[in-house]
Amino acid sequence: MKKSFKIVYIAIFLLICVFPLALMPFVKNNENIEKRELTKFPKYMENGRLNIDFSTQFESWFNDRIPYRSELLSAANLIKGEVLHAPTSNVIVGDGGWLFYESESQDYMDTNAMTDTQVNAAAISLLLIQENVESKGGSFVFVPMPNKASVYGEKMPGCYTKADENNLSRVTARAGELGVNYVDMKAVMTANKDKTVYHRRDSHWNYQGALIGYNAIMDGLGKEHKTYADAEYSVIDDWRGDLDKLLYPSGGVMDDQYHYNISYQNFRFTYPVTAKSTQEQLLNFMSDKEEGDDLIKTQSMGVKDGSTLYMARDSFGRALLPFMIDNYETATFKRTDCPDVNSIGDNTDFVYEIVERNLVRLSNKAPFMYAPERAAIDTSAYAAAGDVAMYFKDEGYALRLYGSFSEDKVYGDGHIFIVLEQGDQKYTYEAFPIYEKELMADKDSSVQSGNGFSAYLEKKEELSGSYKVSIVAGDKVFSAGDIEIK
Repeated sequence: MKKSFKIVYIAIFLLICVFPLALMPFVKNNENIEKRELTKFPKYMENGRLNIDFSTQFESWFNDRIPYRSELLSAANLIKGEVLHAPTSNVIVGDGGWLFYESESQDYMDTNAMTDTQVNAAAISLLLIQENVESKGGSFVFVPMPNKASVYGEKMPGCYTKADENNLSRVTARAGELGVNYVDMKAVMTANKDKTVYHRRDSHWNYQGALIGYNAIMDGLGKEHKTYADAEYSVIDDWRGDLDKLLYPSGGVMDDQYHYNISYQNFRFTYPVTAKSTQEQLLNFMSDKEEGDDLIKTQSMGVKDGSTLYMARDSFGRALLPFMIDNYETATFKRTDCPDVNSIGDNTDFVYEIVERNLVRLSNKAPFMYAPERAAIDTSAYAAAGDVAMYFKDEGYALRLYGSFSEDKVYGDGHIFIVLEQGDQKYTYEAFPIYEKELMADKDSSVQSGNGFSAYLEKKEELSGSYKVSIVAGDKVFSAGDIEIK
């Protein structure tokens, strides 16, 4: 009897182990459900040798393809999130079925506070971009989009304590001090929150919130625009939220969406070129799929005033597309947090939209923009502060100078200048106060302070030659060595 029991036990165990493998050919590929590339089947041999990591890699491959994986994840998340109210799959389950990104809790409680150096770098970078745009006849507006938790904090679980200030308040305060034109979108969304401006099951605003935000942006630009104030709309529960997908990959709860009945002027997509109809392509860009929307260019058939828009955006910008397109003759929408400012032509309005949780990215990498030339600085009038680590690179299209200070602090008013001296000849440029995190990663660890500078110098024939380089910050001047410009 004991032997029979062992045989049956072993047989059941083997059947359980084999069952998932037997089902694999008959179930839907998880790649169609999860918004990521699944692990590829590992190679037996790598670089002419036996792959000693095959078992670990095979386990990852198999785990990604376990039959009914999404259903099992959905069931586990239902219990952990909805019943136990614990963060799961990077999602926080709040009151009344409201969902939030787990990363939003860091901004909400201010546990990811940017340093003073980073806040200053973000604000001055925005100021320099604004100066560039306005010098070419365009208007600039910065649009920091608040996290959903910043607007609907009352829906967050009670275990999260809201901080009095965070990165959003610090960056906008510093930007305001410098004269950066920005829309206080947190105030705009909060003032209209009773209308429901964000999705319950998605991290973004709904179309009603986007319409309100659009009008605030256009007001911020100082541009006359259509308000669509009397547009009729219907509310349909046909939106599958990104947070709901993370929580329930096999199928969850549809969210309400506001569908407006607006007659827009005819336009066409000049990029990307597609076989789809204009309306079909627009709906695809605005959907929850987020497919092929890194760069979008349009031309209006009805607006003929020469108006041009450039919008650096993230996923929040998708819902703004029809409104912005309807008010400009040509428009470019680039999904990036590091814009190519040099590509923006004359008389172009520039909208720089970025969500609160990504504000730190403004301080991590300088946008591609030629450093503005300033009046010559007499370096002898400043207190010598020793050497500074600087690196020089000829990019072909520009000369790039970047480096790092030895201490993490804001010098003076936060502006940083690069001075090139060759005899009596001097050139002075204002650099972005950006610590180039990626470029500095493989440099001397002794200069990894997090406080630096970065500049693209426009190639000019008169710049050729050898120069002594100084960095002026606050009331100090740092020696950066010599460079040869060819």
